[in-house]
Amino acid sequence: MSRLAADGGFGTLKVYAKAYGPVDPATTFDEIANDVLQVVLTKERNADWCWFLTEKGFAVSLNDALVAAPVAIWIAASFEPFSSFTVAVSPWDGTRTPPTNAEAPERPLKLVRDLTQKRTPSDIGPWLLRDAPSKGSSVFATWRAAAVERLAYALPNEIRTVDGDDKVVLKGPRSTPIAIGLYGDPEWPAKVFDPLTEAATWVYASKREAEARFQFLNNHLSMDWREGTQWPAGLLPALAASLTSAKEAYAFHLQDQSKDALKSLGDLRKSLQDEVGRAQSATRDLLSSLWRDLALAGVVLALKSPTAPQIATAEVLRWVTLATAVLLLVSLGITILSNWRFNSLADQARKEWRVKLYAFVSKAEWARLVERPIAKGRCVYWIALPVVATLYVAAAIYLFAVAEPDRFTAFVGYLGRLIGLP
Repeated sequence: MSRLAADGGFGTLKVYAKAYGPVDPATTFDEIANDVLQVVLTKERNADWCWFLTEKGFAVSLNDALVAAPVAIWIAASFEPFSSFTVAVSPWDGTRTPPTNAEAPERPLKLVRDLTQKRTPSDIGPWLLRDAPSKGSSVFATWRAAAVERLAYALPNEIRTVDGDDKVVLKGPRSTPIAIGLYGDPEWPAKVFDPLTEAATWVYASKREAEARFQFLNNHLSMDWREGTQWPAGLLPALAASLTSAKEAYAFHLQDQSKDALKSLGDLRKSLQDEVGRAQSATRDLLSSLWRDLALAGVVLALKSPTAPQIATAEVLRWVTLATAVLLLVSLGITILSNWRFNSLADQARKEWRVKLYAFVSKAEWARLVERPIAKGRCVYWIALPVVATLYVAAAIYLFAVAEPDRFTAFVGYLGRLIGLP
């Protein structure tokens, strides 16, 4: 038995005889058969697991120090296992692994001003039920009573001592200190546990906006609190309605934030579209200014005019003609590439804003209102592009043929042979 205790990590077992003193548990007990024996089991607890032989031992030891860190607890009794955010309670041979959570609940002392420094728990995770048992048990009732005691003092805005008595203060229109008293009814923990757990979970389970939810609940509790009732007994008739009102107020609060966020995103979207439009306009202006400043077409026409025969036969005419052909091709390439790039950026930005700003619009409706009109508008561009590109290329080929007739003829002959023409 001593070896089993040691091997199982339960602790160390020692036996003492009244007449002989310490006795090795591995030896026989024939010589001390009629002696009085005392068996002492020294329990061991590791960082994430502990055990109790009796429910009474569990009830006496159940405090904030026992569950200061995530822990799994065994109890030598028959009951349905249950767990909170950081504590798993199970019968013998249950789990030895504490619960794990992606995000720890908010700490009550960040929201509650407990000037008494004795009522508000430092961590609410052990007392927020996550996996409820399928049926009640005395073990669960013991834990539930301890949880109710902690959760009740994680909801008020302030706990302070007034004239020697501890009082609770709610933050709201009616912030009169509320006296703390006993709830009297032995069934009160079972009655208030569900609404109290729902309220505490709503406030603390997620750290994001926990302070806002805490303030909304305090505000409605202060308005719904019945005069003459004490804390925490008065929670039972007031908490459910106050929580419903707080949730509604918080939903309106989120809607206001969403409106501001949507307005900001809309302004950002408009500014980005303006930037893309300005960049596209700058590219077009660059090409237009290039054509305007150089006036190459006018120069070529002037050189080809009958009034300038000497210039027309000059070597410079050949280079100007070639430069014009190259510029036509470069202009066509830059225009096609820039338009393609701008359309690609617009499509990518539209997909991102579709998710961020217009997620409420169905896919079919989005296609009807946005994608199809844009596609129809671009259809004109794609129809005109081959015609314009053909004219640009034809003009460039013609200018090249005029500037270099011999090379052009040789190049055409090479292409003919390449494709098999006679």
